[in-house]
Amino acid sequence: MRPLQLYFCLLLLLTGCEFYEQDEYKEYYVVESYLVANDELPDVRLSTTSEISEEYTFRDNAVSDASIEIRLLNPDSSVVEAFPYSEIKKGIYQSSVGAIVQSEQLYQLHVVTPSGDTVTSTTYVPGDFTTTNELQDQYTYQSNQQIEITTTPSSYITDRQTFYIFSVNVIGPDSSNLTPFYRDLVFDQENDISSYFKNSSGIINEANSERNENGNITLTVPWLAIAFYEENDVIASAIDNNMYDFLRSQDVQTGGTTLSPGEIQNIRYNVKGGIGVFGSMATDTNRVFIERPKPQR
Repeated sequence: MRPLQLYFCLLLLLTGCEFYEQDEYKEYYVVESYLVANDELPDVRLSTTSEISEEYTFRDNAVSDASIEIRLLNPDSSVVEAFPYSEIKKGIYQSSVGAIVQSEQLYQLHVVTPSGDTVTSTTYVPGDFTTTNELQDQYTYQSNQQIEITTTPSSYITDRQTFYIFSVNVIGPDSSNLTPFYRDLVFDQENDISSYFKNSSGIINEANSERNENGNITLTVPWLAIAFYEENDVIASAIDNNMYDFLRSQDVQTGGTTLSPGEIQNIRYNVKGGIGVFGSMATDTNRVFIERPKPQR
């Protein structure tokens, strides 16, 4: 499991892998924004890549004075409504109007940089889904009784199966409540504890999950996604094609494959005129209490 907030940092660290065949470095624009169904339009981050020999920092690579819109599109890609953005901090842009992201709709990110370059990406927001089962008051960590969430199915624009990820957000982070695996990462390997306040599972395929007679899906939260004992919010997210392609290809780049380096595919960004992620998801949240296992006698 890797912290959800590290996905983009890893993307930046790996940009050199995509362009290793080039004799000379070429700078690319990098975009990052994630739409969540029924939430307000998200911020957009705009920067450039760095040469592989240089350390990337968003502050140093941020791009100011760009013209940015997120557009609601018809199925034929014609524009229904355009939502303008304004820069609130160097390289960080915020919607100038209040608007809620609609599920099962097509959105486009449209960026015109100060030099006149255009960066675009399109996402289809997965359909809403809700939890239908009643969860237990508490779960014992690593017990046979795992956290199972039964949800209504989430729809998508194509006939592909739905792909999910679980994010686990701790409510009251405390180093004394770290589960054993993450305690070792923090204290033995000296990783930053804040990296695990929001932790994520890998991609969960709908096809590998149980369906009941109503067509609802039962998803199991992997114990390795749980970084802290006590109260946690477990967020199930149905993800779009852009997030799926990026996360899956990133796993291959970071060692999740038996392919030799020459056979490894580049990270898939689905961004025209740049790289990055313009993704979307539908989410449902449940709060659970994770109890420490009782000492064995």
